[in-house]
Amino acid sequence: MILRYLIRALKFTFLFFLLGLLIFVLTYLFGKGSHSEATFMDLVLQSDVKNMVIFFVAFGLVYPLIGYVKQKVYFDRSFEGDKQEVIRMFSDLNFVLQKEEGKKLYFRHRSMLTRIMRLGEDKIEVNYSHNPLIVSGLRKDAYRLSRMIQHYVRRVEQ
Repeated sequence: MILRYLIRALKFTFLFFLLGLLIFVLTYLFGKGSHSEATFMDLVLQSDVKNMVIFFVAFGLVYPLIGYVKQKVYFDRSFEGDKQEVIRMFSDLNFVLQKEEGKKLYFRHRSMLTRIMRLGEDKIEVNYSHNPLIVSGLRKDAYRLSRMIQHYVRRVEQ
């Protein structure tokens, strides 16, 4: 768990540095700096680089803590009967079943571009060993997928 956090923190810190550098370069190219005698290094030296580095490192360290969640979905019956329907729902949202280990399902996004943009951290884990079912992964996906499962459970129970 700690190793997974450290890997995510390093990946996102690197990503934030790249995005910051991209913004810096675009600002220089399309801002007043490209029409004056000021060089790119002059722009960097005039900026508060130390505070930007601190911000990127801090945000990179915090983002994995707030960007990944575990959502609980309560079932009144065994999940085994509904497993194929859940796999189909995930497939409809471009997630493919990567592997099944014991009572855990692992899904990855089908789109390579999405996987690259998420730095390979697009895995969704569905643990159905106990009730409640636990969906863990990237916050947006985990919330959306767990709500879909919960909606399905309510619809079937009625």
